[in-house]
Amino acid sequence: MSSPSSNAADIGILAQNQSNSDDASSMSEEEEIFTSRFDVYECFEEGIEFCGNCCYADIADGSTASPALPPIVGLRISGVGNVPLPITDYHGNEIKKRAIIDDEETSSGVYEIEAEKIKILNPQWHESFKKLVETVAFKLGVDPSYLTAELDGLLYIEKGGYIERCCDHEDVMGSLFIQLPSKFTGGALTIYNKVEVENEEEVESFKFTLGVGQEAMYSCHFACHFADCEYEMAKLHSGSRVLLRYSLLYKKEDERRNRIFTPTASLIHDSTFPFEGSLNGLSPAERMVLIPLEKEYDGLSLVTSGIKALSRSHRQKAEALKAAGAEWELLIINAKLIHNCGYDDHSNMTSIIEVFDESGSCVTREMNWLTKTIDFTSIEHDEGMLLAFDNDFECVSNWGACKSRSGGYEPQKTYRSTFLVSYDPAFEMELKCLGGSEEVEQVCKEIVETRDYGLLDRLLSVVGWTRKSKFDVNSCQTLLWMLIKSRKSVDSRVALVNKIIAGLSSSEEPDELLYGTIIDLVEHFGHDGLGSNIEELLNDATRKRRKNICFFLKRMEFALKMNKRIEGEAGLNYLEAAINDLSLSTCTPSNSAEAVTSIMDMISTYHDMDLSNVVQACLDHFHRVSIGLSLNLEMNRTHLLKQLLDTKKFGSLQSSLVEFAADFARTLQHLSPSLAETNWKGERKDILVQATAFLIEFGTQDDWGKFGKHILKQLTLFSVFIDAVMSESGPEMLRDVLNKCLLQYSITNRDSSIRDWTVRKSGEPNILPTPSLHVQKVLELYPRIVQTVDKDKRLPLHYAAASATASFDVTMEVFKAYKHAASIRDPVTGLFPFQLAASNGNIEAAFRLHLANPNLVSSGIKVGDRKRKRS
Repeated sequence: MSSPSSNAADIGILAQNQSNSDDASSMSEEEEIFTSRFDVYECFEEGIEFCGNCCYADIADGSTASPALPPIVGLRISGVGNVPLPITDYHGNEIKKRAIIDDEETSSGVYEIEAEKIKILNPQWHESFKKLVETVAFKLGVDPSYLTAELDGLLYIEKGGYIERCCDHEDVMGSLFIQLPSKFTGGALTIYNKVEVENEEEVESFKFTLGVGQEAMYSCHFACHFADCEYEMAKLHSGSRVLLRYSLLYKKEDERRNRIFTPTASLIHDSTFPFEGSLNGLSPAERMVLIPLEKEYDGLSLVTSGIKALSRSHRQKAEALKAAGAEWELLIINAKLIHNCGYDDHSNMTSIIEVFDESGSCVTREMNWLTKTIDFTSIEHDEGMLLAFDNDFECVSNWGACKSRSGGYEPQKTYRSTFLVSYDPAFEMELKCLGGSEEVEQVCKEIVETRDYGLLDRLLSVVGWTRKSKFDVNSCQTLLWMLIKSRKSVDSRVALVNKIIAGLSSSEEPDELLYGTIIDLVEHFGHDGLGSNIEELLNDATRKRRKNICFFLKRMEFALKMNKRIEGEAGLNYLEAAINDLSLSTCTPSNSAEAVTSIMDMISTYHDMDLSNVVQACLDHFHRVSIGLSLNLEMNRTHLLKQLLDTKKFGSLQSSLVEFAADFARTLQHLSPSLAETNWKGERKDILVQATAFLIEFGTQDDWGKFGKHILKQLTLFSVFIDAVMSESGPEMLRDVLNKCLLQYSITNRDSSIRDWTVRKSGEPNILPTPSLHVQKVLELYPRIVQTVDKDKRLPLHYAAASATASFDVTMEVFKAYKHAASIRDPVTGLFPFQLAASNGNIEAAFRLHLANPNLVSSGIKVGDRKRKRS
């Protein structure tokens, strides 16, 4: 049981008085947490009738949630006349002449005037008094509908006066004292309540000063209590006071016993105790509850009346929260929910509009941290603070009726409602940290500046409670570095380090500095004590989800550094894990150039280690994520393959080059001619020429075909390509491209734009291209190309004749440029060109080639025992 002025209860969740010294104990002993928000909300579900205080006191000037009583009372006493307040000595003496004498001698210097001799002349008093009685009902936890107050009399207490410990009559619910404006010192009111705790009787005491000093001179104060409580008033040190004493009557019938039911402090205690226990048993991170009122209260009414603007049922909830959480703060918030009711979208967007304290003051700016901390989702399905789980389409369980609706088939509904928020300010730091890593970072800075390990313990108790309340990389780094330099024992530091590493947000990956600090920690404290938490950090599936190769390369770098500085196989195990994780990744790198640079830097830095597994994993990853849509990726792969081959450390890379050739050809196939033209003219055209060289050497006929069709799409693209090959490589490369990629197709192929190859002159008919125009252009640039053999000793005519897709025009174009080639055997198949053409169905070309040297038949051709091979 408690009151606004009662002493704070020690809830014993965390030790508050901890030393800031490095030598102090690092881990405060925590009591077991017994309750959760479910228990708090269950108290509401079971009913909060008679949940209140055994006593209560407050100023009645309107500055608090209590109503204002007019300071100019208009007090008149029969035989005395109008009495000014604060009272004068003259009027005090007049009251003493007419007062009732206390025969029981339980008081001294206290004089009482009967009720029938007292009049209140101020007409505003009676309406204000009604509101005060209603407030008393709420504070004591009873139904205002049944509570009335009857004036017993007036008490005048002079200097030195006091009331000894006593109790009220049993035929009333309790007493209400209204202290009229008075000037005095001393005279504190103490109320005692007997409660039973664990089968033992204890006595609670509550002391109220009732505005002693200047405050009491200008305002009324009041105090109330149940009849089964005892009270006393201490001796007045100076001045005097005037009080009106009322009997509180509760006129509700007990139908079972056919008599008037009268609540007691004992009943209030028994009703409130479970609720109070459910609040005090909450963990630091849960010491905030959110109660929906399912309707919206206008902001103006809340500013005007504060908690008094609430309906009786809602006021009862608010007062129950205040009674059960004596030291907790109560706020009233107006919030908005936008609910999407689409077929695939059932998302909610909530926002806090205004925040009010119980007196009605708008504290939205001061309590801005609530916007990040309060979670309007369900505690059953999310990390939220509300008990009910809103239906995807109606959302009525917490927000009441829909205020507006937009859209048709997939509507968007808007709700606005008022909520009660009660939180424990002693744990404001923990609650703020629930809002996100920014608040956590601020606390970390304070910890480092003050070396407050007690605060660190409190922070660690809440970090990780929600997805948002986590360390970011900077906070984690700051705390870990502090522990490296700390004078605390090794065991306590290891325990703290493990908690901090475990508290790193899953959305945060350690940067180079933090990874370096972790390695320093392993050097200081050994891997055995920290290894399991480091492994958990690296194995966190959320952290690895949808990450590209650069992410895993940083982990490989960490593993290699660990292996270089720490004895044992820890680093190699981490390296193997990173390689395995990369093999499962299918995320296309956003900056493949950065990845290539990282790989080559790694090779250079760790040149004394075998990184074949790392290199192969990276090459396999590039192949796996290549979907034929990123020319930039293929160009960076080309650069990487070239550098790897130049190191001569990783063999021929045959399989990776074959995969690259296929990926590069597929990428060009999907590339627009204009974009391709830009790249062939750009600064990195040398990379594209190198990629072409890899394609020619390691590609298949299918790859060469895709490449040839791409180059022949437009005349301008073809011309730019030829220029790039000649400037970056030379005639040999051009010959190989001609042999494997160009002779097989004509520009009248459906993949080419004939319109683009057509010659147009003003005033003259368009000159349509011949199928072999591309070959003509190559021969114009380098006529002797048809006479040069490649590494297989084959001539261009051999390739043209051996191709099943080469047209008659293309074959004849090559033949006319070097007719003697018709009489030269193909060194691969042993056949003459006319035989190659005939075997591939190009009968017309075969006939023309045969006519070039008919003697090849008349003299008899001996092919020998050599098996025929197709080109």
